[in-house]
Amino acid sequence: MELYFEQNVTNKNVDERTKRTKTLIVAKTICMVFGVFSIVSSAMLGDYFFYYFWIFLLFSAPFFTASYILGRINKRCNIEYDYVIDDEFLRITEIYFRERRKLKHTIRLRLIESVGVFDTEGYKKAERNTHKKILALVNYEDEDSILYICYKTDKGVRNVIFVEPNKGFIMALRRALSTAALTVFDKSIPDLEKRLAKKEQEEALSAVNGYDDDTAESEDDQNSDGADGGDE
Repeated sequence: MELYFEQNVTNKNVDERTKRTKTLIVAKTICMVFGVFSIVSSAMLGDYFFYYFWIFLLFSAPFFTASYILGRINKRCNIEYDYVIDDEFLRITEIYFRERRKLKHTIRLRLIESVGVFDTEGYKKAERNTHKKILALVNYEDEDSILYICYKTDKGVRNVIFVEPNKGFIMALRRALSTAALTVFDKSIPDLEKRLAKKEQEEALSAVNGYDDDTAESEDDQNSDGADGGDE
């Protein structure tokens, strides 16, 4: 039986910081324009171009640096992720500004060595002799809900990637790993599953209450309009 699971990790900053995003885009563009203008200006010196080119290039360097840094900050605040699990791979795609997508990581499930909650005893053991640590999440504050996955690349290099799972992701990963999950999942997983289940229940209850409140407000508005019409 084929397995397929997809989780989209949304970033609330994309919606809450639209003005900041536009401001950073403008600032980045201005810095880039000033940097290019500084270099192009050196071409106006004619025969002295080669003498002063490096001076203009040095002058433009801070503008290019600022443009790069602003772009990185803006990109980080507007990244979301897709986690896809099938029978053989875990694929992680980065989504920029909810428009551009890029497949960043492909992990063979059979090469996963350990899975658990960040900063637990299991993680401290798994991170030993790790070549690279990769972040593939948007919420850095809730460390108790950050999952580490220790795996080997096809070249035998051991990496650790951090993800932000929901309960369905863990269930799908357990199914994909099959009997290997018994040794791959560390003892922190059951507690994480309980927290995620509770969180999903609270979010569902909050959504229902929010819907009921909106419905009640709408009915009150309609009753108020009807009463006003009766007075007339």
